[in-house]
Amino acid sequence: MQDSGIEPLGLLSETDLELIDALQINPRASWTDVGAAIGADPVTAARRWQRLNSTGRAWTTVALGQRQMHAMSMVFLEIDCEAGAAVEVADTLATARHLITVQHVAADHDLFVIGAAASMPALADYLLTDLPRVPGVAKVRTHVATRVFEASCRWRLRVLSPRAAGALARRPGPPESTRQMDEADRLLFKALLTDGRAGCAELAHAVGKSERTVQRRLSRLVATGDIDFRCDLARSQAGWHASAVLWLRMPDGLLEETGRALLDWPETRTCAALAGARNMLLTVGLHGVSDLHPLVVRLEERFPHVSIADRQIVLRQSKLYGRVLDPLGRCTSVVPVDPWSLRA
Repeated sequence: MQDSGIEPLGLLSETDLELIDALQINPRASWTDVGAAIGADPVTAARRWQRLNSTGRAWTTVALGQRQMHAMSMVFLEIDCEAGAAVEVADTLATARHLITVQHVAADHDLFVIGAAASMPALADYLLTDLPRVPGVAKVRTHVATRVFEASCRWRLRVLSPRAAGALARRPGPPESTRQMDEADRLLFKALLTDGRAGCAELAHAVGKSERTVQRRLSRLVATGDIDFRCDLARSQAGWHASAVLWLRMPDGLLEETGRALLDWPETRTCAALAGARNMLLTVGLHGVSDLHPLVVRLEERFPHVSIADRQIVLRQSKLYGRVLDPLGRCTSVVPVDPWSLRA
């Protein structure tokens, strides 16, 4: 991973965008299948990916699946910092494994942070005791998620043809199991965080299991919705130069319908129902800040029951789902996402 300097890079090529789109559809697809989708031989596809990954411009990782997101306690934090301390606070918070995303925002607060823990008591201990003691933190407002519809695993660049995308689509796994994640599953999750494409041999060595056991566990964890995979990139180099956080109000009876509908919007990154008066959070990707107002108009026209309580442009992403980013959005290091790291 790139670890020094801010060296400007040009926009990604169309071929690079197709490659990333292919891995957003299926992050663990074989290079043979990826190459077929983008019109390249497998060796060329793998080499291009290595170049993108080694420069921090694109990466794959494992993510919490829908079942785990429902089981976890997730919060969205608005953090006020002491004057001049926002960058230092963001850098400190980025090292916390249970804080998934850290962003600087143009708002009446300085930072927007997404956190997750295996239990509410563990999360409450952190929010009430540890977080207020972080040097530079002045005030914290906490919004508890009651339902997470999406956490940036579904969005994609959408540059591949429907036919190529369909050929790469992930197929349904075996019937779901009621079995819960155990310690070995969590070790496997952690082993995949640095590289979501890690092979079964590498994973078997990391978790002390056979390759066959690893493959079986992976298939089960995906089928049950305990884990998912995602491919992300330095978004500005694909033409997504801005993003925003929107706080919405609507009748509680329409939360589910609205959240599900927003999953189909290409701008949607994270969408969650909240416990407060502002009862839905929506984060969106934008090609430029000028796209915010047309999006808000479209939102109000499509969902007349929705009112926009607040909206904030993201100034900088310091951490994105466990990846520490430079000011250009390139990955410089990995802080593995570990919601089990907090203990009550």
